[in-house]
Order: sequence, then C-alpha cells, then structure tokens
Amino acid sequence: MLPFALAVPALALPVVAATLGRPSARTLGLVAASYLLVAATLLAVIAGNATADASTVLDTAEGWLYVAIGLFAWASAFSAVAVARYLRARGGASHS
Repeated sequence: MLPFALAVPALALPVVAATLGRPSARTLGLVAASYLLVAATLLAVIAGNATADASTVLDTAEGWLYVAIGLFAWASAFSAVAVARYLRARGGASHS
C-alpha cells in the first residue's frame, strides 16, 4: 500500500509545478520533491519484498519496471515544462 501512497503525489507534483500561475523557486522544489517521491516509491517496493524468495522478487521487479519507467517519464515530461516555464519567467531562456 505504501508504494501507491507515494506514487500518487509523485504523479501530482510535476503537474502542479508545470501549471503554477507564476513560476518561482517553489517550482524547482516541487520538481525535486516529485523525483524524491518516485525514488521512495521504488524503494518501498524493494523493501516490501526484502523477505520474499527470489522468484517473488523477480516477478515484482518485472511488474514494477514498467511502472518505474512510466513514473520517471511522467515526472520528466512535466518537470521539463515546469523548468522551462521557470527559466522563461526569470528571463534565462534564450529566444531564437
């Protein structure tokens, strides 16, 4: 249950960071927090299987591999938008 409790905010924080009305330093904090929660989610999965036999761990790892890829892709896509908006608001992005 803990991995799901960690995954929900990990999915929500990058979206909040990307849609803030006025990007600020909080944007970067939300981006960092989302990656921390993704890592904590995967660590909770591993820790939950610490006492399981090898075949159970392998089955869980194979199942969560796609979840991990999805979580990191989701967080990366929205975080890229959030950081780009933050840089543009600060005037740090070059316009060609």
